[in-house]
Amino acid sequence: MDVDTHIHHDRDRTHREKDTTFAKTEELTVGLYGSLPVEVRHVLRGADFLAESYVGGIDNTSGYTLIASARTCYVWPHATLKPSSPSPTCYILPCPPPSAAHPSATPQAPHYAIVPSRTRTVEPGLILISTTGTARFWPSISSGLSGGGVFDSIEIPLDASGEEYVSCLARIPQPGPSSTFVYLAATSMGRIFRLMITSHGGKHTLSTKLFAPPPTSSSLSLTRLFGIGWTAPSPAARPEPGNVVTLVSSGDSIFALVETRIQQWTLSSEDIFKEMDVADSIREAIGSGIGVEDLEGIDLAVEGANTLVLLVSYASSASPEGPGAMVLDQYEYGPRRVYALARLVSHEAGWGVDGVTVVPYVATAVSPPAHPHLTLLAGGAVVAILFGDVVVLCARNTPYHERLVLKSSTDRFCGLAALPSVAQLVMMTSGLMMKAAVDVDKVMRFKAESLPNLLKATLKQAILYSHIASNPLQFILPPSPILDGDALMRAAEEMSAGVLASDPEIVRPNHDLTAQLTARKERLSWLIGFINDNGALAKMSQRSRQRLATDAEKLYACHQLWIRLNQHIDSGASHSLITDTIHAFTAAHPSPSGTPSPSAAPPLTEQAPAQDVVRDIFKYRVPDIGRLLVFMVEYLDRLGSMGTSGTGALKEIGAAVVTTLQAALSYRAHNLCVYGVELPIIKPWTSRPVVIDAVLKLVDSASNVATDSGASSSASAKDVIDLLPEFATLLFACVQERLDWLGSPMAADELGSERDRIELEDRFAQLRPEILETLRLTNHLQQALTLATTYTDFPSLASLLMRPTPYPPSANPHAALIRHYLDLYGHAFGREVVRWCVEHGEARVLFAEEDVWGTYMDDFNAIAWVNDMGRSRFGDASVRLAREAKGATEVSQRHFMLSLGKLAQFARLQEGGTLDEGLLDDFHDGLDFIAVQEKLLKEFQNVLTSMRGKQKQSQDAQVETIMRAKASRLTESEKKGLVFKNDVRQLLQGKMLSVEDIVDVLTLKDNGEKLEDYATALQLLLRAEVFLCCIVTGACLTFDKDVPDVRRLSAFRRVWCRVYSHDDWDGIRQTANVTDAQLTARFRATALYHTLTVILPIINSTPPNETLPEGFDLDQSQCLPVPLMPETSSRFPGMPAETVGELARDYRAESTCVEQMRLEDVYFRVRELAMEDVGYERQ
Repeated sequence: MDVDTHIHHDRDRTHREKDTTFAKTEELTVGLYGSLPVEVRHVLRGADFLAESYVGGIDNTSGYTLIASARTCYVWPHATLKPSSPSPTCYILPCPPPSAAHPSATPQAPHYAIVPSRTRTVEPGLILISTTGTARFWPSISSGLSGGGVFDSIEIPLDASGEEYVSCLARIPQPGPSSTFVYLAATSMGRIFRLMITSHGGKHTLSTKLFAPPPTSSSLSLTRLFGIGWTAPSPAARPEPGNVVTLVSSGDSIFALVETRIQQWTLSSEDIFKEMDVADSIREAIGSGIGVEDLEGIDLAVEGANTLVLLVSYASSASPEGPGAMVLDQYEYGPRRVYALARLVSHEAGWGVDGVTVVPYVATAVSPPAHPHLTLLAGGAVVAILFGDVVVLCARNTPYHERLVLKSSTDRFCGLAALPSVAQLVMMTSGLMMKAAVDVDKVMRFKAESLPNLLKATLKQAILYSHIASNPLQFILPPSPILDGDALMRAAEEMSAGVLASDPEIVRPNHDLTAQLTARKERLSWLIGFINDNGALAKMSQRSRQRLATDAEKLYACHQLWIRLNQHIDSGASHSLITDTIHAFTAAHPSPSGTPSPSAAPPLTEQAPAQDVVRDIFKYRVPDIGRLLVFMVEYLDRLGSMGTSGTGALKEIGAAVVTTLQAALSYRAHNLCVYGVELPIIKPWTSRPVVIDAVLKLVDSASNVATDSGASSSASAKDVIDLLPEFATLLFACVQERLDWLGSPMAADELGSERDRIELEDRFAQLRPEILETLRLTNHLQQALTLATTYTDFPSLASLLMRPTPYPPSANPHAALIRHYLDLYGHAFGREVVRWCVEHGEARVLFAEEDVWGTYMDDFNAIAWVNDMGRSRFGDASVRLAREAKGATEVSQRHFMLSLGKLAQFARLQEGGTLDEGLLDDFHDGLDFIAVQEKLLKEFQNVLTSMRGKQKQSQDAQVETIMRAKASRLTESEKKGLVFKNDVRQLLQGKMLSVEDIVDVLTLKDNGEKLEDYATALQLLLRAEVFLCCIVTGACLTFDKDVPDVRRLSAFRRVWCRVYSHDDWDGIRQTANVTDAQLTARFRATALYHTLTVILPIINSTPPNETLPEGFDLDQSQCLPVPLMPETSSRFPGMPAETVGELARDYRAESTCVEQMRLEDVYFRVRELAMEDVGYERQ
């Protein structure tokens, strides 16, 4: 008979101590349930789950747990376990061996069924059946304490061919008020046997019979075999044979999963109610049947009276967009078997598929062999699937899913059971037992939009629970093909921000701030480590990676600042400016969650709030560290304005700023690879303009202390001076970092980035030599040299090494270093040493070591020509002198260079070379230009002979005198007069004027006796096209035009306007009582006539294949256009726009004057006269 046992051990764990949590999300909490018996742990610790067969289960009805190998079964009570409980009592029983009919069968772990006892104080019984049909029954497992040798054993009559084996064993509760159980064993041939436990005289025995035997001879043979008189059932439809995968029940119905067929039996009558193969329906529900191959039924569970949940697996050959794509093997070994849950609803003809859910699980080559099992929670709202290495939870009506994955490859899940009446699971691994509580309400409210929250929860668990040594779980992200990169980035950034803000759900509160900061750093390290371990970093954008890296470096920097603050206070200091600064900062910049301060700049003497403001800023406002550092320097300025500043304050605050920023930069450099950061950093916080300005203020302040002879002798001042190299190093690093960002392609799209880059480069180029020189002067030469070489500032490097004793070279203390750097950097450094010597008048250094520096002198015409002359390279010297002459700003310098260059050409001829006619012409033109300027200077100096006393010493007075004497017509034209005065002033100073300047002087002055000066001006403009074109060693050297074409045309027009306006044409055209001879004489006396007589021969002598520049010959109408304001601005750079406008009005007045003269009637007559007089026929 069946044993009537109904005892349910519902555990009361309300008085337990706080459990250890292994994983926690909003929907699921997993914690420690209890330990395994020490005997079980010992056996499983060395178990090879790939080679050995194990089976396990958790039976909440009896309150006992079981695990068995092919030879030994271990049973122990779990209902009373606590996380802190000692090892529970373990009952060890021998497993049944292979049957006599199968002596060579490979030993397999048996099927089991725990037989609940009638009372809690009595241990339950146990049935074990080997796959070959040998069954053992222990009425009580208590015999396991003494070896378990007392048991009842039977053989289940399997098919003699050896192909039939026991596929499952089930304990089925019988319906009715008294809870009894039926034990059914099924085989691979589709047969079901009923196991019966009978008691005779207190002795329990086990017997078996075929469940629902057919009315055939086979039934009779079984009757004769077992000696039991059976009544043959009425004829009925018989099920098809097949492997019975599992047996489950609901009331009086038993459901058998036979391969892919569902059989429904009536327990009481042992009749089959209906049978249906659901394979085709499931294939159709999975992607319309496309790509679903080798469908296999795995496990079955009863959700309700008419609803079943079926776990199937199949080989997927569908496209990546198919239902099984999410579980394609992320290790790229090809597709594995896909698991899916099919919900089956009963109808008259069988079962229909109500929905299919793909299980997010993939078995790999190293996955332990295990037959997956289903467990339903909350009436099937949540389904738990036990695999060997993973427990997967899926929701029925929402996209929620969760995976509990074992950390160790040698560990495995051995059992899973749902606690009755609550949505909780008990799980067993090879090392311990865990419990999992599911919040069904939150699972039911879960939406697809909540998937990023699952990623965040996974990240959160990884950083909270991964470090727990006893935690058997690992936390993994979904495989790359299905991982949402945007969701991952959002989750990771939110997680990182939570750590910075000391979110109590992530960071445990701790009054010890050092320990709390350390824990937060570890949290961020776990976060990025977890992302890397899952191969998910590639899913994150560069911006997101850098955001995580920035959070970590800011936290590290804050930790270093806190350590420094503690060291300052522990050293015995009674007061800290850093704490004052933090209090002032929080008052001026309150946290967004707090109450704004009524004053943006609170008094320096205000009292600290009652709460620990200093610790709070390190706990909750780490992202503001950059603003805090800038505020520290501003605070230092405020102290200075109140007269309380000193070297001590600069030392403390400056050191704090350096410590913090250096920590951030150091952390970043060491963790670039960890975060996968590609330089340059996007808008780095360590080099924002305000941060650079703050560090520059520290450099300036320290430099002022160093150069203040009165303050630099104190001990605190020496400490500040010692900080100067650190300040400089930090400033250079910050500036270079920002330059790298501004020069990157990403910054190119930002408005003003190129302008900012150019401005910062110029500013850095100006600051760098000054700072390096200050380091040299403060005995920090080595640091200065290091910075100069780090940033390849060879001009500064040369300057540092050439001071203070450049000559003689043997007396220079840095001579060895100069040779070292020359060997190391070669030409880049050598030419800068030569440049320094040229600019500082130390050419003797170069000639003292001509064998060393001769090669590099060729880059500098200012000195190379001397070297060329000394080596009789007169042609090269001539070319270099021509180049240098162009840049000479003094008349005497240019005159000397041009003269010497011309002589060098003749010297070349004497040495057997040939003259470069083009170059020689250029020298002549240059000397002619100087002759014009010297002639003007002499003309003006003659005016100054009448001046006396102090007036003669004043250059302004001299200019005014020349203006009155030589440019009387300019008195009414203020702006043209201003141009004239500036040009005259430069003439008097011996400065070289440009061609346009000389033209203005020649044509604006009074030319009553110097009419040829107008033609001279035109000739200068004609020759201004190219300054130099010559052939040297086969290379054509062409310099830029002295005057751009547009401006030269305007200059031509101004000259001709002044030519035409020089004479009184109305008076000339008064012909009353004037003979033709007298009128012709008047025409020949005009500036126009004298100018034409000079330029006409030039025009007529020009070869036909050459053209003169536009504007060289203009009539009275062609000279009227005036230059536009942009052109005038380029002519006079730096001139205010208002002055440019007034000058333009002067030019328009000139043109208007010429236009009003109406010279058409006289122009051609004057031109005819000029042509006749120079010997040309009339045209």
